[in-house]
Amino acid sequence: MSVAYELKRKRAALAERLQQIAMEQTEIQGLMNALDRVILSYEPGYQASALAGKERGDRPRRVKLPSSEVKAAMSSVNKRQAVLEVLREAGEPISVADCAAKFAAKLGIPSEPANLSDVAHRLSAVLTQLTTAGRVRQSGQFDGRKVLWEVAA
Repeated sequence: MSVAYELKRKRAALAERLQQIAMEQTEIQGLMNALDRVILSYEPGYQASALAGKERGDRPRRVKLPSSEVKAAMSSVNKRQAVLEVLREAGEPISVADCAAKFAAKLGIPSEPANLSDVAHRLSAVLTQLTTAGRVRQSGQFDGRKVLWEVAA
């Protein structure tokens, strides 16, 4: 394997981890907001700490739910064909996260972590279907968990 291939695999792993962290951060912020509301019901004068206020201000606001945006963009696309095209264009085995990023770029879906996570989830099912049909195959793993995919030939 080439150095560039290994670096790409490492980058893909880091991008996927970054997506996971972003989702965890959103979940934790939601829990903190819920706790603040409950505390306010018991103690009307309560104000969240300065740290929580800063985080609340830095949090990106979504105009639409990512799943509806992704669903709308993917509804008129032949997903099986598009996934095969992405795998062929990659020229080497890629992870679901990489496939999702390239797929989203083709469709013009914003590359926000929540969108890419939703696309990856949907493409995972497509990859399973294509595996059953003998069109794609798993080409090993990296980081001990993440599967790499390639066209079966």
